[in-house]
Amino acid sequence: MNRLLLAAAASLMLLACPKTAPGPTFGGTDDEKMDTIASKLEEYATKTGTECSETCSLKTKVCGLSETACEIAGRYADRADYQKHCVTAQEECARFNESCSTCKK
Repeated sequence: MNRLLLAAAASLMLLACPKTAPGPTFGGTDDEKMDTIASKLEEYATKTGTECSETCSLKTKVCGLSETACEIAGRYADRADYQKHCVTAQEECARFNESCSTCKK
């Protein structure tokens, strides 16, 4: 039952993944890819005081990473750590989307 709920939650998360340009391509195992994605997201999340153009550029990168993380998580519905990475990446994508949309154009 627990596994079924986790699979259903993972499916819903995949449907909620933002659709943007194809995400970056990473080599290595899926564990290595997730580690790389997590590192990149952390790097982008710590950037503060950026100009609107940079924030919007980072939004594209962050949402691409989010898409990739959720694609990997979709292949491993039983891996809670992957599901968490997907959710965290989606949250970062949403945060950058909001920051970009509030910029004065």
